[in-house]
Amino acid sequence: MIGAGADVRCMLIPMRSGRLLLPSTAVAEVIGYRTPDHRDDQPGWLQGTVSWHQRDIPVLDFERLIGRAELSAGIRQRIAVCYAIGGRATWPLIGLVAQGIPRLMRVSQQSIQVASGEQAGAKPIRMTLSIAGENLIVPDLEFLQGQLAAA
Repeated sequence: MIGAGADVRCMLIPMRSGRLLLPSTAVAEVIGYRTPDHRDDQPGWLQGTVSWHQRDIPVLDFERLIGRAELSAGIRQRIAVCYAIGGRATWPLIGLVAQGIPRLMRVSQQSIQVASGEQAGAKPIRMTLSIAGENLIVPDLEFLQGQLAAA
């Protein structure tokens, strides 16, 4: 919950259809897209791994994970490298495919028009928000880690 009068610095991550909203502290860096190393036995939403600062990180296509039809990739694709939540994460970093250049946004409690949420770790979407008439998705990083551990 956002305290009265407090703003949370967030990052808007464009997808093919819609946008993800993450606290900026959850995003380590946004890097140019590189083709991940793919394994044949991995689920379709897991694109593979890329090397980032001498670490392999898994790259997820969030839209495929939530069941949206696969659409073609844009020419401005990026990877948002996000920190894992919790100390027992299999992967300390997760890459989320972005379809453009993410941008910073300040979110205050007053700016949220509609919000609905789920229990943490239960579904890929932790919360949906409507801010300035735009519907935004807050991914559940804890759920994503569980999916990666099972993949």
